[in-house]
Amino acid sequence: MRQIAPSARYTENMEWACPENDLLIIGLSDFGQKAAGTINFIELPKVSDHFEKDAIFAVTESDKMANEIYLPVAGTIVEVNTVLLDEPTLINQEPYDRGWIVKIKPDDKDDFLELMSAAAFEEYIGAFFRRDNS
Repeated sequence: MRQIAPSARYTENMEWACPENDLLIIGLSDFGQKAAGTINFIELPKVSDHFEKDAIFAVTESDKMANEIYLPVAGTIVEVNTVLLDEPTLINQEPYDRGWIVKIKPDDKDDFLELMSAAAFEEYIGAFFRRDNS
């Protein structure tokens, strides 16, 4: 399983976004799904729902916690991965492939460029594992 999707961009809330033509595919990062635990339920939005940037668009429940998932850019939902309703653990097993959550038409496709690159995200999550040696 890939830990990072190099073409994706990331948020501090652990979501990823990856361009597909004029759309963005949105999901929960590998690091985010590991922190959440085994996901056993997801509440999904509806096609045509519109969300502002950083709005909660989905909620997962796992063996550890409930987890709110935030939309990294403003946009309209054009496709929902309904397979997750029956197989929510796909988010754990294949977060960048079959575990994607929604596809959106972004209000402004340039907002994608404001998200963290894969390298910046790796640096960001690496901070969770560093110890202060002072």
